[in-house]
Amino acid sequence: MTKDKIAEYAYEHVPFYKDLVDKKIKIWKDYPIVDKVMVRQNIDSVFSPEYMMDLLSDRLEHVMTSGSTGECLDILWKKDQNIKSLLPLWNKRKKYYGILPKDKRCYFFTTKILEGEDLQVEETKYGLGFNKMDLSKSKVLEIYNKMVEFNPKWMIVQPSIILLFTNVLKAHSLPPLPDLKYIELTGERITGEAKSAIADFFGCKVADQYGCYEANSIAYECPYGGLHVMTENVYVETVGENEDDICITSLHNKVMPFVRYKIGDKGKIIHNHKCPCGSQEPMIKLNMARENDWIYNRDGTKCHSDLFCSVIDKINLAFQQAVIQYQIIQKDYNEFDVYLVIDEEEEMDMIQQLFLENYEKYQEKSRFHFFFVNCLYPSEKTGKLAWFISNAKEKNI
Repeated sequence: MTKDKIAEYAYEHVPFYKDLVDKKIKIWKDYPIVDKVMVRQNIDSVFSPEYMMDLLSDRLEHVMTSGSTGECLDILWKKDQNIKSLLPLWNKRKKYYGILPKDKRCYFFTTKILEGEDLQVEETKYGLGFNKMDLSKSKVLEIYNKMVEFNPKWMIVQPSIILLFTNVLKAHSLPPLPDLKYIELTGERITGEAKSAIADFFGCKVADQYGCYEANSIAYECPYGGLHVMTENVYVETVGENEDDICITSLHNKVMPFVRYKIGDKGKIIHNHKCPCGSQEPMIKLNMARENDWIYNRDGTKCHSDLFCSVIDKINLAFQQAVIQYQIIQKDYNEFDVYLVIDEEEEMDMIQQLFLENYEKYQEKSRFHFFFVNCLYPSEKTGKLAWFISNAKEKNI
């Protein structure tokens, strides 16, 4: 469906959207922007009554999502609509990286319940999945042995998890998976340095896939590094004061339509580009930070944590891609813990000095506690690695 057709359907049939306006909408810009808080507060009315019998007959697919806050959202799909939504992604996987649905893959999941128990391993005809909670070194080695036996051709995984695997395998002098040809990264932002480290160790192609459970794939990386919008699956626009809040409209899910849905990410859409891959689809340039990633100051003001991205970029420019992973935690006003995974230990002191010099160009002096670690782990609550966390938020409310 086109964006206009799915919007017309939503505003004619779905209670949540019908209650948002009191007149027929004629132009796209007049459709209201909705966000996750609005959807979560009205979750029962986002469902289309047309599919009530499918719901009662258990013919709908359920996908449970937990965002950066860990609050769950149950997304419903009709099977044929879900297949149509995923088809453009499979076409791109085949075109760019030679990956087919029948190729064996490994993946990770947050929570799946079977007969009242947390599922640890899930095996299907072409897939082998693992629970990503509590990934100790011993568990990583156990999973690695199962992967070797399964022998996948490709893997879909979050960056923090595959970097953890890389470190554990290196520490135990274990080789990468023998027939692995492709790794698809999803669910977290990643630096170019981290992506290179993954590609170098596993000796295979690595690409980003940007998406959300509400709509499936939003953009996909071509072999030339362009993150192209999946225009057959979603309509993407940027809204807000700075026109950098990413807003999507899912083109296939009529069971739970998402129209002009602000997903919490920031970035820019690039039109009229000339990508060597030949695609004419717009490209997305994502910011590392999300819309709620704010640094809070004692005087009640705040600034966006994008400035830390700039600081890290300057360090990597000066030290030839030294920082592979990072996480910054605001403990209190003007006090931060900085966790860094770096390539060369002898550069620790210089990296700290450059970090402070660049930060103070943007903000007043603060106390920074630096910790150099081997790997950063995803949250036990969300299953994702947040690169910035503020614990000072509640003091400003």
